[in-house]
Amino acid sequence: MKTARFVLPVVALLAVGCNEPNAPLDARSSRSTLGGISASAQGSSAVIHRVSVGGSDQDATLNTDANFSLIAVQKADGSVQGEWSDQFGQGQGGVHVDVNCLVVQGNQAWIGGIIRQGSTGQGGVDLSGLPAVTRVADLGKSTNDPADAISFTFIGLAVQCNAQPNLPLLAMAGGQVSVN
Repeated sequence: MKTARFVLPVVALLAVGCNEPNAPLDARSSRSTLGGISASAQGSSAVIHRVSVGGSDQDATLNTDANFSLIAVQKADGSVQGEWSDQFGQGQGGVHVDVNCLVVQGNQAWIGGIIRQGSTGQGGVDLSGLPAVTRVADLGKSTNDPADAISFTFIGLAVQCNAQPNLPLLAMAGGQVSVN
């Protein structure tokens, strides 16, 4: 399970490591074709990147388990749409984020957006309207491949996903990450 990290004082530390991804990138390059048809041939509405995540996640240090789901799509015209939901655990709250930023590099993706609704739990802090960013890595589809990885949902950072911040990745306890 991931717990939201309120990291306003940590922004300076994050800026130092923004350009050093810590999960291996595979040999795949950014894909600009779908089914053999180039994105330009499909027009500005062609999907050039699609990222999806679904499943449970777990934070062993807090011994909690909750759900994380995400869908983000980038079209040839540069527009991005999607949403993600991160439940922080039993009564610890969660967020629902409207995606407005997506960067794909190889098998990794950085996703950013604005929290539509969320809180730190019953009677907790309202997180609505704050920026959020997360990072995911697709490490394979086979049971012989390493587990896919996701980061915490970082809330309130003054860094956009297009800066590709070095958000720490954790093995996903259950589920699948797909970066296309």
